[in-house]
Amino acid sequence: MALKFYESPFHVTETPEVASKLVLKTDLTIMIRDLIEQESWTQQEAAERLGVTQPRISDIVNGKIDKCTLDTLFSMLDKLGFKTEFIFGNLEEATIKIQKDKTLAFV
Repeated sequence: MALKFYESPFHVTETPEVASKLVLKTDLTIMIRDLIEQESWTQQEAAERLGVTQPRISDIVNGKIDKCTLDTLFSMLDKLGFKTEFIFGNLEEATIKIQKDKTLAFV
């Protein structure tokens, strides 16, 4: 029997459309978690700075991606001083670019 390789663990059990969203949510959650750890914020401090509840920060820190929407994660990145840009090249390709906005002061 030949081994089958998947793009991510989500691609094993989910449709490609659902799996790609879960991968994006996972990556954003990891990024936010790492930024919180970098600043050495407590969960309560992070919640206050990001305008969410402490349990929501706990969900992020513990990788509970099903608890956050993409909209919420992008809003948190905004508050962390990042700018998100959707680049639509053509009907076959688009890119999401997340970059620190140097003109914004960090939370």
